[in-house]
Amino acid sequence: MYPSQFTHVPVESVEEALDALQEYDDSELIAGGQSLVPLQKTRFASPEYLIDISGLDNLRYVEDTGNSVEVGALARHTDIERADPIVESVYLFSECIGQIADWPVRNQGSFGGTIAEADPSGDYLPVLQVLNPDITVQGLDGERTIPFNEFYIGMFTVDLEEGELITSASLPKLTPSVEDGGIGSTYKKHAERSGDYALVGVAAIVEVDGDDVITNARLSIGSVGPLTQATEAEKTVEGTTLENGVLDQAEAAVRDAVLPDEGGSEGEYKEAMAGEFAGRAIKTAYERALDN
Repeated sequence: MYPSQFTHVPVESVEEALDALQEYDDSELIAGGQSLVPLQKTRFASPEYLIDISGLDNLRYVEDTGNSVEVGALARHTDIERADPIVESVYLFSECIGQIADWPVRNQGSFGGTIAEADPSGDYLPVLQVLNPDITVQGLDGERTIPFNEFYIGMFTVDLEEGELITSASLPKLTPSVEDGGIGSTYKKHAERSGDYALVGVAAIVEVDGDDVITNARLSIGSVGPLTQATEAEKTVEGTTLENGVLDQAEAAVRDAVLPDEGGSEGEYKEAMAGEFAGRAIKTAYERALDN
């Protein structure tokens, strides 16, 4: 199926984009188009006007800002994946991006467009939930900065008011909170084929003290019904070194926490895979924390 007819409206600044959003009632922003165009092709979205912000190069950047890494809304997935501050300090984000679709999509798709769409099957959501970065949006009345876990409301729904656009996000660097401790992270994905949408996507962050005991764990499960922060599984592994069946208990807690959209054997399969890949993610993040 082809998209319905639309009028292309190129803009040269954030201010022009905001004015265009006010001027054209039935409009959508487009940058890389990797999120919006598939929705247009299925007529899930049929805006009359496409406001093209792809030329706003001042929103395409990845910068080390001290305790965080700031990512502009128009940074392409490959920009983020290869950026030194991401690889060195927020590695699970780079690891996640390397598993998104294929190279052309990663080279064209934009950070802001992906998080604005909030596709429940997308790879970003679990990573963003465990990182909880500050999201900055701009409207005619000025800027707002919202923690991701408040910005994200539910599938395809975020706290982005009419006439606003995302300008950046501030990703906290993953550094140990104690001098002799360590921190590790990972993103694990289960898909039918490489590059497909995830059947299960798991992001994990694990911090350990000098005795290798887990002091803090963050675990998010995506693509299995609603985005799920597995708090009971987090509590299960905290205070342990993953011995004496702790990992099995955490996997069981994840299976209990997720709510697959599918029923019957398909839902049971996704529950099982959520537990399995959560266990793998916790173990990998823990091992990386020990090496950190």
